[in-house]
Amino acid sequence: MSKPLRSLSIMILLVLGLAAPTAAQAAGPPPLPKAVNGAKVERFATGVGIPTQVAFSGQNAFVAGAAEGPFKGGVFVVKPGSKKAVKVAGTPKTAFGIAARAGTVYVSSGRKVFAYSKFDGTRFRQSKAIFNGPKNFNGFSGMAIGPNGRLYAGVALNQKFDHSTDTSLYANSVVSMTRFGKDVQVVASGMRQPWMMAFAPGIRDPFVSVLSQDLPKNNGAPDLIVRAAPGDDFGFPKCNWLNEETCSDYSEPLVKLEAQPGKKKSLNQQSPMGIGAIGPRLYVALFTGTAKGGPQVMEMKTDGTGMKPFMTGFVAPVLSVAIHKGNLYVGDLTGTIYKVRG
Repeated sequence: MSKPLRSLSIMILLVLGLAAPTAAQAAGPPPLPKAVNGAKVERFATGVGIPTQVAFSGQNAFVAGAAEGPFKGGVFVVKPGSKKAVKVAGTPKTAFGIAARAGTVYVSSGRKVFAYSKFDGTRFRQSKAIFNGPKNFNGFSGMAIGPNGRLYAGVALNQKFDHSTDTSLYANSVVSMTRFGKDVQVVASGMRQPWMMAFAPGIRDPFVSVLSQDLPKNNGAPDLIVRAAPGDDFGFPKCNWLNEETCSDYSEPLVKLEAQPGKKKSLNQQSPMGIGAIGPRLYVALFTGTAKGGPQVMEMKTDGTGMKPFMTGFVAPVLSVAIHKGNLYVGDLTGTIYKVRG
């Protein structure tokens, strides 16, 4: 089981069930979600059961897929004109974060970061593990390349430390490194599970989706969207932003996504996942979503204001958001990636 998905694995299997791929094939493709602005939504690709992140290099889209339960993972490619993602030979059995720059595709898989280049249509002819973390490191979640050219990544959660102090290397932080995997630096800390991140034009700091604690059940702690400036400390585990009196000494999140009332008096967290930016606007995938709207992609300004739904009507939780040439590419747990103009 991949560490970044451990806290969500039960939720994923409850939502889909082990027989979901067969049932979905028998019933045909899922209905398209809708863009609130009326923009056309189309199916960009299928074939990755758990599409965690998407990156573009040249004419190809590369998809990081997590391995979980019956779902096969790795790095997949969607070639121009194709609607099917195909596993790239020679890539790991599971992948989580993916980013691309200047013909090189960077992939996080557990404690490792790989750099792949010279794609020949079937496989990468050059590959190298540029970072291989020690045993006291939990691994990486999502990745992005900053305007300074460095590779940024969230550090995966060890679920044993759901709401307590984790002493492992770089725990609860966002780090950066050179694109050769060197000079690892902690950018910001105090985030329970920094999940995915993105950079907006003209802003040097990454915007990060952060998942709050799972336990105790119905604890009500909000999920966060943060702008992770160098030296920021968002307080976890001493501060979970449920009781702000304990948080006065810590960096203020950009947005606190409050837990939503659910069935049987439970509280459902909105679970922000993929995140992307077009100009001054952020787009965030909400895995569970709101009590009324369900799983969705919401948009807001980079200053945290103006939050509203952008895509709704998903039949399964939403995982990923990628931006390319003004389009959003949104992946959900039907194994479908949708394309819509932002």
